Amino acid sequence: MNEHESLLPPFVPTRRSVKVLGLLFMVSAGISWVAVGYDISEIRLDIAQAGQLGGDPAMRLAYDTAGSIVWTAQLIALAITATAFLTWLHRVRVNVRALGARRLAYRREWTILGFLVPVLNLFRPYQVIREIWQASDPSTGDPMAWKVVAAPRRIALWWGLFVAYFALEALAATMIGTSVSAQVIRLGHGAGMLADLCAALSASVAYFVVVWITEAQEAKRRAFGRGRPSDLPFDPRDAIA
Repeated sequence: MNEHESLLPPFVPTRRSVKVLGLLFMVSAGISWVAVGYDISEIRLDIAQAGQLGGDPAMRLAYDTAGSIVWTAQLIALAITATAFLTWLHRVRVNVRALGARRLAYRREWTILGFLVPVLNLFRPYQVIREIWQASDPSTGDPMAWKVVAAPRRIALWWGLFVAYFALEALAATMIGTSVSAQVIRLGHGAGMLADLCAALSASVAYFVVVWITEAQEAKRRAFGRGRPSDLPFDPRDAIA
């Protein structure tokens, strides 16, 4: 075993993680679709009670209680899914180094920090996952050839939907929580419905992104093995990248 191979991290299959993530994505998407249905009924209630002084307090209380339950379920599902996703993401980032990819722009720490640092979290996670996708492509065995791989639009679609979910959710909360106008509140519920729709679609697209990267890494490992030797001089910085 040469020096370059010995300093590469071990490759760890992520198929089991994908099975768990698949289930979590399905649950998250299902809850979000329920939330879309709730949002539609909330808008219908607002329209039905328009012009009625105070509306029906009992019905409004029932809707608010149901909304709290749905929102709590969404939050719990998001937290659990995010934890499993970040664990998987860090592992596949390590795996691209195990497969021999070199000169990656984003170190493995960005798989976590990218989601936590304000402003950067608007685009850095997309950049990290796009790079992992490129470096995982099984058609490239050369340590540097991954840089010319084109990233598919589905990654941008997933990230756009994910960011739109949080943006629309924030807009809805602001409109509903601060406005005294019934019309603005109805618009807020409409924004909330769009947010939940984006959440459902984002979870669905994310599943296919996760599956592709996992399958690509397995295929690349079978084709080129672990840490294929490079003709380029070894750079010690690559061992920890």
